[in-house]
Amino acid sequence: MGAGMPGVIEAQHVQFAYARVPVLQDISFQIEAGDYVGLIGPNGGGKTTLLKVLLGLERGSGNVRLFGKPLSEFADWQKIGYLAQKSPVAQSRFPISAEEVVLMGLPLRKGTSISRAELKQVHQAMQQTRTRDYAGRIFHDLSIGQQQRVLLARALVSRPELLILDEPSTALDAKSREMFFDLLGELNSRHGVTILLITHDTGEVGRHISKFMYVDKKLVFFGTKEEFCHSPQMAKQLGPFAQHTIDHLHNGGHCPLGCTCAEAHHD
Repeated sequence: MGAGMPGVIEAQHVQFAYARVPVLQDISFQIEAGDYVGLIGPNGGGKTTLLKVLLGLERGSGNVRLFGKPLSEFADWQKIGYLAQKSPVAQSRFPISAEEVVLMGLPLRKGTSISRAELKQVHQAMQQTRTRDYAGRIFHDLSIGQQQRVLLARALVSRPELLILDEPSTALDAKSREMFFDLLGELNSRHGVTILLITHDTGEVGRHISKFMYVDKKLVFFGTKEEFCHSPQMAKQLGPFAQHTIDHLHNGGHCPLGCTCAEAHHD
């Protein structure tokens, strides 16, 4: 974006605490339109809490702006699709079809009738996520991978410009995980959707993302994949785990992150 232009997400000095126990401390960053950011960090480091603060689901201190507007004034929630770590739909046993789950992602409508335009949006979202073939099936009869793609379709049905996901691949097998991340990569590269997601699958998602964000109560790192691979700060922060991660990412020197950093990790 040009100089002085607002980011899709702007966070300034964000802080949050549970019962006076600090969870997030003085976090500032800006995500631009078209970014695909992988949010990583240790368990308990505040990643999920950060997403909730950005969406106004938890109230912290500091300033958050979405699409240039203060969070308190932001009202255009159709611009944002959110896939939570634990979806109430996935946990419920209510006999609802996959198509009806996706329909739930549309803004509240007057009455119960579904317009032709709304149905078209639902079908387009299901087509995007490769879920149209089982639109009429009961959601809980689907595999976990299919369910997750239906939930992604629900997050996409309002045609958001920003997609926020909290560990969407946790329960997926390797094949479903690869398909899911390929789909997100396509949404970002072909459709220009800005993406922020929490993930532990750094090797898989690394083929698509443009930036890494590492949060451990504080913002330890935010930058490009190349900068992440070369960052002494990240090597110091991760310790022995850094080499394990790097080995995964580099596959014998061919870095799926797309950077030329193999030599930086074999000194």
